Amino acid sequence: MAPEQQAGWVVAVVAGVLSFVAPCVLPLIPGYLSMISGLSMEQLEERKGAHLLRVFISCALFAFGFAVAFMLLGATKGVVGPWLRLHATALNIVFGIIVILFGLFVLNLLRLPFLYQDHRLRFPRAAGMWAAPLLGFAFGFGWTPCIGPWLAVLYSIAPPSAPGAIALFGIYSLTLGLCFIAAGMLFALALRSFAFLQRHYRVVEIISGGLLVLIGLLLVTQQWNRASAWLMGLIG
Repeated sequence: MAPEQQAGWVVAVVAGVLSFVAPCVLPLIPGYLSMISGLSMEQLEERKGAHLLRVFISCALFAFGFAVAFMLLGATKGVVGPWLRLHATALNIVFGIIVILFGLFVLNLLRLPFLYQDHRLRFPRAAGMWAAPLLGFAFGFGWTPCIGPWLAVLYSIAPPSAPGAIALFGIYSLTLGLCFIAAGMLFALALRSFAFLQRHYRVVEIISGGLLVLIGLLLVTQQWNRASAWLMGLIG
C-alpha cells in the first residue's frame, strides 16, 4: 500500500474524531440520541440494559445512514478519476487553497457565511430508531457546511479510483460512527465529556484549523506525497 494511501487513512480517522467534537455537532448529540432511539433524556440517563441495546442499535443504524451518504460522495471521485489524474497538479492547488480557507474559518480568522448554515431534516421522536438510517443519511448531507472542511480534505487526498475513495470515506464514517455509538452507550459519562469539551472548544478549533491549514499548504506546494511517506515512516 502506498504511503499516501496509508497517511490518508490516518487523516480520515483524525477527521472523524474532530468532526464529532465540532462545535456545531457535539452539543446536538444528546438530542439526536433521544430522537433516533425514541427514548426520553431521562430514560437515556438511566442506562438500563434494554435502553442501552436500543441506543446501540439506533446509533449503528444512524451511522450506517451517514456512511452511505459519505461513501457516495467518495464514489463520485472514481467517476471523474481520469480527468482528476490529468489535472492533478492544478487541482491540488485549488483544493489546497480551499482547505486553507476552511482552516482559517475554523480558527475564526476568516468569515464564510455559508458555513454557518445547515439544512437538517427534522423527524418527530415517534419515528423511533427505524428512522435512524434516513436521519443519518440526512445528517450526511445536512451537516456538510459544518464538517465540510474535513470532507474537502478527504476528497482532495482520496485515490482517483472509486474503491480507494470509497474506502477512505468509509474509514471516516466508521470513526465518526464509533464516536456516536460510544457517546450513546456511555451517555452519563458523555455528558461530562461534552461539558469538558465545550469549555475547551478553542483548543479543538486551534488543533482542527491548524491541521487543515497544514494539509492545505502541503497540497498547494505538491508536497502531500512526500509528507505522507514521512508520516508513515514515523509511525512505522
